[in-house]
Amino acid sequence: MHRRRLVVALLALILLAGCNALSAPSSGTETLTPAAVPEGVPTAAPGVPAAEGVTALDADRLLAADARRREATSYRLTRTVEIRGRNWTTRIDRDRRVAANGTIYERVETEGSPGLTPAVARSELWKDGSAVFVRTYDQDGTRIERGPFPSVPGHFRRWVMLREQLAAGGEYRVEQTTEGVVLRTAEPPPLEEGVIPISLGEPRNVTARLTVEESGLVRSLRLRYDTTVRGETVRVEITHRLTAVGNTTIDRPDWVG
Repeated sequence: MHRRRLVVALLALILLAGCNALSAPSSGTETLTPAAVPEGVPTAAPGVPAAEGVTALDADRLLAADARRREATSYRLTRTVEIRGRNWTTRIDRDRRVAANGTIYERVETEGSPGLTPAVARSELWKDGSAVFVRTYDQDGTRIERGPFPSVPGHFRRWVMLREQLAAGGEYRVEQTTEGVVLRTAEPPPLEEGVIPISLGEPRNVTARLTVEESGLVRSLRLRYDTTVRGETVRVEITHRLTAVGNTTIDRPDWVG
């Protein structure tokens, strides 16, 4: 029983913050402060001024437009986190698929190394209406969590937090390209320590790049920064991409009861 409680505690430490896998949970009192964009000024996307140059974003408008586009379609969202030390690399892969009817399948896998090995190796989520099923395995292949849940566990609910942190802080250079509007950091956004689902130090030397459609849909982002783990300086790189927009379907997994 003691071992099971320890494993569950490790699960909470590793997966909370949303790798969003990747972000720390909101306190419930934080608000987004939109940048002042005068009326009548052309925009390249909601909340993004059209003129090329350095600007802050109207985070409320951009995130609201992104949410509207997602709610109206199906899509696949993949996110990869790599943490690189002197002689080791730890990787977290997250795959979230949302069907047109709102059904969700999500899978998180970790590949550890001697420098940093997460306690959880794989966790899966299936949500269809109010039905929620989750199963989770540790690095030894032992199943430590399975079955119906009354709601989506916290470690699967923090998917959007990274986009919110990047949109709400810092300043960006605006470039209009064939991919859409590309935003590159001019003044880094302030990031919380819990950017990824592993306890590391404060982010430093932050750079970010976002690609946004004219509709406001955030199609991809890349975030890089330095931090520390057990006194060692490490490099973190997060890539996040939206694909199969309008063409994503999901089959019910065999393990769902």
